[in-house]
Amino acid sequence: MSSRRYEDYDQFCDPENPKKLNFEDIVEASEASRPFIPVTPCYLSQTRNDFAINFYYKLETVHRTGSFKERGALNALQKLPRDKKKIGVVLASLGNQAIGLCHCARLLSIPVVVVMPVNVPLIKLQLCKNLGAKVIVEGSDLQEAQKHARFIARDKGLSYINGRDHPDVLTGYGGVALEILEQVPSVDAILVPVGTGGLIAAIATVIKHVKPSCLVYGVQSEVMPTFFESMEKGQPVTKPMQNSLADGIAMPYVGVNAFYNALPLVDRMILLKEDWIARTILYIVEKERFVVEGAAACSVAPILNSLVPELKTKNVVCVLSGGNIDATLLSRSLDRGLAASGRMIKFKVGIRADSAAMAELLKLLSDGGYNILRQFMDHIWVEEEIHYVETKIVCQSRDLQHAIQLKRLIEEAYPKTAVFETEPLNDKHMCPCYIKK
Repeated sequence: MSSRRYEDYDQFCDPENPKKLNFEDIVEASEASRPFIPVTPCYLSQTRNDFAINFYYKLETVHRTGSFKERGALNALQKLPRDKKKIGVVLASLGNQAIGLCHCARLLSIPVVVVMPVNVPLIKLQLCKNLGAKVIVEGSDLQEAQKHARFIARDKGLSYINGRDHPDVLTGYGGVALEILEQVPSVDAILVPVGTGGLIAAIATVIKHVKPSCLVYGVQSEVMPTFFESMEKGQPVTKPMQNSLADGIAMPYVGVNAFYNALPLVDRMILLKEDWIARTILYIVEKERFVVEGAAACSVAPILNSLVPELKTKNVVCVLSGGNIDATLLSRSLDRGLAASGRMIKFKVGIRADSAAMAELLKLLSDGGYNILRQFMDHIWVEEEIHYVETKIVCQSRDLQHAIQLKRLIEEAYPKTAVFETEPLNDKHMCPCYIKK
């Protein structure tokens, strides 16, 4: 460590000395967690026959705090020396890690300080406060928040826990894989959402030890392909931070320990378009009646979008990693999913500025079975004809084929002025689960 003697140093996440996960430690951590963390269910999909894949949902959403993070937090806290438990811990988090750790710390009567960046969702900040933690808002991103958390640890003598890469946290995550092997012994593949890589590293460690033939696939958004590119290059990379529907796994860097353990074990990484994630959230809500966050939906999206043809007829488990999505984001995600699948359509058309012309347009929509959601008439910014008005409409259709019919009707009735502002109808990547066969 002589070449790197600086004050802000995390000995448990050292790039020069990554920690290897141990299968026996994972088994021990899983057994120790039983009094506090129940086994989560693994449900067979109701729509599996539509895709010729026998796929299951591993519902990590049913944990008390809504995500798998409890598993790692509990193990890290249980491993602390008794004197360190009395003093307390500090961590930085975007939400789920802190919520899980605060819950477990309250069970074990351990004081907690949480540092969150300024852009953290308010609902997650408030949940940490409700669980008894002292919350400090500091930093523009997670890395700055982590730096401040390490400063507090040095200043106050608290134990700093990197909720995304501490080896004890990753060891706790391995319980997910142990339960999957018990619940679906014939599993052929597991699809895992990937951010900094802790969950997939732990799952792959267990699976490749017990059942090497089982495939382990990681999935993340193409907006933040940090782990994907790191795997391709064989070394960690960093990316500029970008917003994503899968905000829980939109990370600009990979975990030191996570990447070290995952690199030789993960079989494939898959990237997703943002619209695919939105469609998958909608699909899971409508078809399976589960509420999931964008990160969790990533594990199901490759099946819905025919990205894994090699898994046809196989037994596949999709890890639904969390369900902590606030109501506003859920609403926006559902709307985007509807739009991306052609079930919510936005267009504008120029019509005469009189009630008869408006009635004709509304009758065309009504006769076609389309529901109008929003309507706006612009009388001012019409350049060519003062007697015309630009009408913007957002409406609902039954499915993609119904949307295509609407486009044809509008373009035939208003050939010179019809403009469809969003074009999911021409998207060749349209999710096949929404296309009428």
